[in-house]
Order: sequence, then C-alpha cells, then structure tokens
Amino acid sequence: MGKKRKQPQPIVPPPQSSALRSRKRARQVTTLFHKYTTELDSAIERARDGGCSEVQISSCDRGGADDEKTGSDIHRVISSNQKALLDEVKKWKDKISEIGGREEYQRASQLNTSLFSTSKWVLGVLGRWGWLDGLSTDGNASLDGDRQQQKSSQKKKPRRDVRLLEIGAINTQLLDAASRTRVERVTSQDEKRGSDEKHTNQLERVHRLQVKAIDLRSTNPRIQQMDFFKLPLPIDQPYDVLVNSMVINCVTTPEQRGKMLALCYHQLRPGGVLFLTLPKLCLIQSKYMHRGYFEEILTKAVGFEIDSAKESPKVAFFVLKRPQSEPVRNWDEKFARTKVINKGKKFRNTFAVILDQRDVTG
Repeated sequence: MGKKRKQPQPIVPPPQSSALRSRKRARQVTTLFHKYTTELDSAIERARDGGCSEVQISSCDRGGADDEKTGSDIHRVISSNQKALLDEVKKWKDKISEIGGREEYQRASQLNTSLFSTSKWVLGVLGRWGWLDGLSTDGNASLDGDRQQQKSSQKKKPRRDVRLLEIGAINTQLLDAASRTRVERVTSQDEKRGSDEKHTNQLERVHRLQVKAIDLRSTNPRIQQMDFFKLPLPIDQPYDVLVNSMVINCVTTPEQRGKMLALCYHQLRPGGVLFLTLPKLCLIQSKYMHRGYFEEILTKAVGFEIDSAKESPKVAFFVLKRPQSEPVRNWDEKFARTKVINKGKKFRNTFAVILDQRDVTG
C-alpha cells in the first residue's frame, strides 16, 4: 500500500469557535493578549501625549468615521506624527482582534483555570479554618482551630455569613458554592418526647458564604460588570475574604498593580484574608522581580502577613492576612520605582509592581 497523502493545511487559521478546547491554543491566546494589551496601553499613552483626542483614539479600530459628526472630529487637521501615533494604536487593536479579542481571552482563561480549580483551593482552605460554617458574631475568627472550637463548644455561638469578593471572576463556581443547599431534618419537641408526630424537612445552605463576583467585562449575568479600581471602600461591612486569581498579571502597568494590592488590603477587615495567584513566570523570569522581592512588597510595603504560600509548575499561590492591628510598615523608596534586578536573556518577562505610599496608607 502506498503512503497516505497528508491533508493540505489551511493557509489562514480557522474561525474561532465558541468553545476553546486546545490547551496549547489557550496558552497562546492568554500570552498574546497580555502582550498586545500592554503594547496597546503604551501606544494610547503616547497618542495622548502627542495631542490626539479621545475620539480619535477610540475610533482607531473602526477604520474610519461612522457618521459625519464623528468623521469631522477624526479627520481634523493632524500632524504626520499624530497620524503615526494613531496608526500604532490601530495596529495593536487589530492584533487583539486577530486572536479573537477579549471574548477569546476569557474563554482561554476559563480553560486554563479549569486545569486547577481556584474555587476548590479557596473552599478547601476556608473549610479547614471552619469559615464555611460562618464566622462568630463576636468578631473572634481565627485562621486555624475555629472548627475544633466550634465542635467542642457546648453551646453554639451565633454566626454570620462570610463576606467574599471575587475579583476578575470568569466562572460562577464560588457563587454556586454560596447558593448550594441541602435537606435538613427538623425534629419537633413532641417527637423528642416519643410522640408519633412526623418530623419535617427543610432546606438549608451548605456554606455560610455571601459572594460578590465582579469582572471588567462580565461573561455571566450573575457576575457583576464592575471595575475593581472604582469599587468604593466598605465602611460598615468590609470583606472577610478577597479572591484575586490570575488577575494582577493582567493589569497592564506596574503602578496599577501596586494600586490593586493596596486596594485589596483596604477592602478587607482586620483579620481578613486575600487569596492571590499569579503566573510563576512573573516571579522567576522577570527582569524587575523575584519571589523574595515580591514577598517584601506584600509584607513590608503593603502590610500583609503571609499565612501560607505554595507553587505549582506554572502558578504561585499566596494566602495573605490583613493583621488585626495596623502594622508598622517599613517603607522604602525602592517600592516606588522599577529597577532591573535580573540580567540576561533568560529574564524576558517585564512583570513589575510600583507602589504609591498614599495608596498604601489609605
């Protein structure tokens, strides 16, 4: 028998399907999306500095005017330098569109996170602490031993829901956990005394969780479309738990990453915890960062305590606690700038964090 002829491969990639199934494709999409959005933000900043209007910048991806009014604003007399700046903005917007845009990026993120369930990790840790049964209303909630204290207590203390905020949510797993119910058998006093009266069943929630999930571009009606940076700081009811999973690396500037960490700290009540994950490459291949320095930023600058930390081959995990009393921060001006600390071709990642001391102190 003769050899089978290989099927011809298409010259252009096939159209994007609504269901992304290739792990390799998902990694490519997320990597390129991060790269292109960073370049786009830089191009937009240069265009603003060059005197281009917001209308001109936002219209770059339309390839022209949609109507006469918009067109007259877009095509007003501009310099050759401004035209080059706008062409650069359009170039990066087109590249983002070529990989499927933000919608394809979110599908890729959903596939990537399905390989490791952030919600399973979070719920597992909260379960070990006893927090899934709620928190004591007297405000004394520890990170360990709470379940044993509850079981050994003769009289059950009043408990409240755990207030949890998920930032950059791409699925509803934590929302589902908060709404999950089970049937509880309720025994009447008559039945306890040996009466023939039957017991009754009622639904109860499995977990005492009150979850709010937000994302800049929501993909689900249960996830609120909201910008975390514009979220008001809670005064009466700060959050007990924040989940920030694979989000900080998507923030495009070091200054905004620093602001996000500071806001996470201030969104939490004293004793609250932040579940933080980011790609391991950000800590081992960045020219501006290594793990030790990142932990220094989290603790000495922002004020967190590291309750626990671990790594997988690709992801770094942190459980960070806001102390019960306000810490004395060891501020250093190095936190307010970037500096190359790793040299060589190996360090091609540009992940960095810059803090503003006013954001840290609130």
